[in-house]
Amino acid sequence: MYRTIWKNCQKSVCQLNFYSATGIKLVSITGFKTNGEYIITDEYIYKIYKATEVLIRFVKEDGFSELASVRIPMSELKQRMIQSLSKDKIPFAAIHVDFDEFKNIPSLKMNISGNTEIGQPIALMGYQLEQENLAIKTGIVTSASFEDNRYNYLQVDSSVKQGNSGAPIINAETFEVIGIIGHRLASITQSHKRMKQIINKNLAILKKSQGKFNVEEIDPIQVLIANQNQIKHIANEIYKTASMRVGYGLDVKYVQELFEEYIDVEISRSNLEFRIDA
Repeated sequence: MYRTIWKNCQKSVCQLNFYSATGIKLVSITGFKTNGEYIITDEYIYKIYKATEVLIRFVKEDGFSELASVRIPMSELKQRMIQSLSKDKIPFAAIHVDFDEFKNIPSLKMNISGNTEIGQPIALMGYQLEQENLAIKTGIVTSASFEDNRYNYLQVDSSVKQGNSGAPIINAETFEVIGIIGHRLASITQSHKRMKQIINKNLAILKKSQGKFNVEEIDPIQVLIANQNQIKHIANEIYKTASMRVGYGLDVKYVQELFEEYIDVEISRSNLEFRIDA
């Protein structure tokens, strides 16, 4: 069954690699193509501040060899993101990718019926950590509907790692996407975020006292600052390699709602442009 899912779906799942101005890869997340010219991914994309370029790449059936790719500046990526008319923050990102390179990339079909059942077998396809290879994972839906900030989510029993954000949750029986793996809901993500906030606050306090007194020609504040930076580095490394057994995914019906809203706006604009006043 999962071999068939792989053959039918893997070409539609992409990796988004974000690079700094000096060409250093900062972070990678997953996305998938749907509705012909759109890539859907997680809201984590809005929090990648230091990147100047993004590489969007799809792979062949071996899960590693490049099938198609496009590299664009972050400014263009932001212009291609579809915004909600309400201006409310949405927990996913939709990117318009009408590039010639992606014309032959197939789209995944989304199941917007909302009738996902508990116990439903699923597959996840995503890129984890900084690895360049696409991987498939198995699991089941353990909770079909719970709310967080007005949105409905699915809970799945499957191994999830950093980099899987934006990965499609695929119904193993119909090959349709039923959810999008999220980044912020995982408890380990929340704990890591709180720890970074505490360390950054400590560093800010310590830097105010840096150089004010020495003990045997040693500045104890500098020692404490070095210690906090070491803890921060270790915490980041643990977070990168940590595996979360439970994953959370946004119901894809919200993606369809955004598409319908966007199409209505485009039609309205088109009518205004071609209207001839008598």
